[in-house]
Amino acid sequence: MNAVTLSVRALLVAIYSAACPLLAKADPALSHLDLHANQYTQELIDLVNIPSISSLPEHAEDILAAATWLETRLRTAGLEEVSIYPTHAQPLVYGQWLHAKGAPTVLIYGHYDVQPVDPLELWHTAPFDAQLVNGEFLGRGVADDKGGLLQPIQAVEALLTSSGGKLPVNVKILLEGQEEVGSPDFAAFLRSHKSLLKADYALSADGGQMFQDQGILAIGLRGAVAVEVTLQTLSSDQHSGMKGGSVLNPINALAKLLAGMVDENNHITVEGFYDDVKEIDAEDKEDLAAFPFDEEAELASLGAALPVGEKGFTTLERRWLRPTLDVVGIYGGFEGVGIKTIVPSKATAKISCRIVPNQNPDTIIKALESHVKEHAPAAANVTFKTLGFKAFPYSMPKNTIVNNAGSKVLQEVTGKPTLYYREGGTIPAMALLKKELGIDMTMFGFGLPDDRIHAPNERYRESMYKTGRIAYVKLLQRIGGLAEKSVGHDSSEL
Repeated sequence: MNAVTLSVRALLVAIYSAACPLLAKADPALSHLDLHANQYTQELIDLVNIPSISSLPEHAEDILAAATWLETRLRTAGLEEVSIYPTHAQPLVYGQWLHAKGAPTVLIYGHYDVQPVDPLELWHTAPFDAQLVNGEFLGRGVADDKGGLLQPIQAVEALLTSSGGKLPVNVKILLEGQEEVGSPDFAAFLRSHKSLLKADYALSADGGQMFQDQGILAIGLRGAVAVEVTLQTLSSDQHSGMKGGSVLNPINALAKLLAGMVDENNHITVEGFYDDVKEIDAEDKEDLAAFPFDEEAELASLGAALPVGEKGFTTLERRWLRPTLDVVGIYGGFEGVGIKTIVPSKATAKISCRIVPNQNPDTIIKALESHVKEHAPAAANVTFKTLGFKAFPYSMPKNTIVNNAGSKVLQEVTGKPTLYYREGGTIPAMALLKKELGIDMTMFGFGLPDDRIHAPNERYRESMYKTGRIAYVKLLQRIGGLAEKSVGHDSSEL
């Protein structure tokens, strides 16, 4: 080979390297992810096709099937001590790898249960026949949270495979099957398995991003309670001509009761509801001001005419830092096509409240019950019961080791500075983990606001599925680098 040939080859290599810097400096773990992209696509499809709906008893076998699928997947990824842990209902799946001597231990959380699919007629594809169409995964649970929980598993597998069976950190993965029903058995599991779950840091694969091109990290989530109220006024349905106007219609009475819980300024009228609400402070206002929010664009995407909410607060303030009361279901009387002329015997409503820092879910439930019993009509028998969904709000400081590491990783993969925000939704496990194990959990998920989670036609962008597993590789590597640089785990080293 002559000098001219060598010069031409060197020039071509230089040009290729300049055009493809990521390939020129390929990380073996990231190369592994690229090589197995088709496998990861099929994994998400296979897992989504298991209808693991936690709120419907008829899907108990599907819950177990999903747990078994994940048990196998953790083993093939290279985790050890993999096991399914039973609860009173939906089980947890656990696996660990603990051979990184001197490195920190990272606990990673996700959930494999999903929401019901109703109304089925609004789906464009079958919810449990997942598909990848035009760069979007379609199906129930693709974004919440099956796509999310697979990303750290894939990242761990890539790191182990590409580095001779080693990881930069110790890893514990815990996958829950009750998140969508409020995690009723999760606290007891944490209390009875503190040694098993002991860790330095924690990540939640449940959650998301607000933008495709700029990373965000949540420093808080709202908590939640859910209750059911039934008014019964008759022993059975009655003819609306023969008895109408002379007996109390429970639907009319329930509608009036519910409407009275919120005034004309969208202020909740339940006595004591706001007593413990934390005031919006200077740091909150700084985060709110820095957050890029296009309200008009969001309204258009939602098909909403105007923003609505508690008077005196902006949309983001209402969403991040103010509590809510929403009727999420109401039924009674004849619900079929056409008309049936009756005075129904009873009516029922389901109410969900999101709560904010300093509020206690038990206090809110008591306030709701007192309000209902005080304001319900004397001619109605009232039944009030709590539903399974109950969670404390969650808050954490910005300046934590994992937040600092996660911020740098998100900036690396998006090219823009990472923003901090508060999430309006609820992940019960985050507050429970902090309460029971004393660990702050960083939410590191990659769904987007328009993924239609909990609604028909849920989707997850293929690009975010890929970005998430890359980010997990980088995050675990960055946290692992901490042990090499500082025995004291000083966040400045990140």
